[in-house]
Amino acid sequence: MIKPLNLSVRIATALVLFFQLFITPVVAQISWPQGQLLPSFPSTAQTQDLFILRESSTRWEGEGSSLSHKTGRLESDGWLCQTGIDAADEHMIYGPYDMSIPAGPNVAEFRMKVDNNTANDDPVVDIDVRNATTGQILASRAVTRKQFPIAGDYTSITLPFTMPANNQSIELRVYWRGTSYTKVDWVGVQQNGSSAEMYLFASLKGIVNRTQPRLFSYEGDAFAEGQYTWLQSLGLNWNEVSNKWDLITKYRNEISGLIVYDPNQIHTVNLATVLAKDKKALIASPLLLSRLQAAPYNLPILLDLRGQYSSKLAVYQALYNTYWPNLDHRVLIGLNPDAHKAALREYAVATGLATIWLDPNVAAESTLLNSFLSSMPAGSNYMGWWPEEAPGVQRASQYGIATIASDWATNLTVHSGTSRTVNVKPMPAKPALQNKLYVAFILSDGDNLQYVEHLMRKLWNNPDRGAVPIGWTLSPAMLDAMPGALNYYYQSATNNDNLISGPSGYGYTYPNNWPNQAALDQFVAKTENYNRRAGFRVITIWNTITGGINQNVGQSFATNAPYTLGLTAQNTGGGMTIYNNSMPGMALSCNYCTNEQAMKDHIASAAAGWNGASPRFIIIQAQPWTNVTPTSFKNVANSLNANYQVVRPDHIFQLMREANGLTVNPQ
Repeated sequence: MIKPLNLSVRIATALVLFFQLFITPVVAQISWPQGQLLPSFPSTAQTQDLFILRESSTRWEGEGSSLSHKTGRLESDGWLCQTGIDAADEHMIYGPYDMSIPAGPNVAEFRMKVDNNTANDDPVVDIDVRNATTGQILASRAVTRKQFPIAGDYTSITLPFTMPANNQSIELRVYWRGTSYTKVDWVGVQQNGSSAEMYLFASLKGIVNRTQPRLFSYEGDAFAEGQYTWLQSLGLNWNEVSNKWDLITKYRNEISGLIVYDPNQIHTVNLATVLAKDKKALIASPLLLSRLQAAPYNLPILLDLRGQYSSKLAVYQALYNTYWPNLDHRVLIGLNPDAHKAALREYAVATGLATIWLDPNVAAESTLLNSFLSSMPAGSNYMGWWPEEAPGVQRASQYGIATIASDWATNLTVHSGTSRTVNVKPMPAKPALQNKLYVAFILSDGDNLQYVEHLMRKLWNNPDRGAVPIGWTLSPAMLDAMPGALNYYYQSATNNDNLISGPSGYGYTYPNNWPNQAALDQFVAKTENYNRRAGFRVITIWNTITGGINQNVGQSFATNAPYTLGLTAQNTGGGMTIYNNSMPGMALSCNYCTNEQAMKDHIASAAAGWNGASPRFIIIQAQPWTNVTPTSFKNVANSLNANYQVVRPDHIFQLMREANGLTVNPQ
């Protein structure tokens, strides 16, 4: 016989149930079905807590009155030095002798650009931070040409330093070697405590959003897409949070404590990133401990990494030896802890995936990197980014691993929880084949999830979008990482917006470098699966920025990707190849055009000698980082005469197929 509960016990039981139902958060799970590139997150909450996540910094404009110069000259938005014009081996920037930088760890930032980042890897400038009060050099480094990731686009070079005391004068210097066009936009200092908050709140997002995405941070500046843009595009509501520290209080019952990283070995941030999920811990700087351990947070230290590791390599060797065996090997994440303080770090925390920063060009790091890559299963991916593009992508390719560029993607946990239903718009009917010069435009870099989230979202708002056909490269991995965003692009597309696959399929890779045919065939087959569901029927294949497509690679796509209409290749002017009598591959007429005149020149070159007796096909790929916009494509199209017809990339391959007796619309 069961003894009935007395009244007090019943009330106590009822209260426990009440608190379990209404106070304790519902714990959903990240799922990762076999064969899926990236995990699925729980459904994104309809209302997001929106907060701004940026580093506090002081900046001085390159052309401003606070800085001085021994060489170079003012040019619009910056200070410029040019070879053959300005005196070499002088300081193009020095100053500002500011005394407001606080004692302790800080980060100097130098925003610069060069006009060519591939000619060689010579030193371009030397940068340093000098204590002008004492004359001590606090930090310095040489910056080489290839350390600028994109020619003609500003990039920020960081230099961590420690200010020995308050009220001392700081000098930031740029010494120009005279080897390259160099322009400085501004120099600045990210103040201590500010960087620490970036790690802290990125980890808060990861811990909270893994059970249900509820936190959305805006990390851009005035030139980015805007803090409400994606929330509006995804149909989400938001609650603006003025003090982000209030969020720690709000979600305190989902946090168990802190992992303290070692500022003297900054790569412990990546180790903390890996361990945060299982410990339900925030990544904490020693600078913030007194605040975090006191009321109202009262967070205990669960793990203290200070003084545990003597070198960068020791951190990652410990990660490999101790933790890697029990982690999911399907994705490895690459984040530079000096630069990537937030952005993709929230996703890394939420998933608990191994997070490293190893350079294939450094011997000891290369060996350890190979250990990670060689133990990953077929079809695995590397997310984030590499110290340098080509060596990193090539190394991963040699292990049959694709790179999903995403290091500055800021809200992938929210994007990954959006509806996985993508309503693909059907392809319009192609134009009739005539003896014309057919031109297709492609905008590059859509394999990069951060570009899709930020710059492309801005370009999409250009009033001339839809005026002429454009191929917009996107990542098939958006089906897992950003399905709501992919659906948004489809639903707002015009008939002139053709969404196609970026390099080189479901991830950025050099297929020519894949280790064996079976692995390559598997990559192509999975790309076909993702592209069918994403509605992508053209693939831009990259084998380095100038490489063509090896015969075996083209044959693999012809055999394993029958839904694909055609492939573009990077070997400019290399013409058309038909693989297995079924798949056209067409070399671009310009593989990375940077402006309207370059596009016009390459079109004219590709059209030279045409006699009008047969159709000719010209594909122009432009890069978006030098202000190429839909307006640029419209202007180029308007400059062409009646012999030309601008068409979508899927249509140009259908016309190519028709002209060569191939199936025009294979299914």
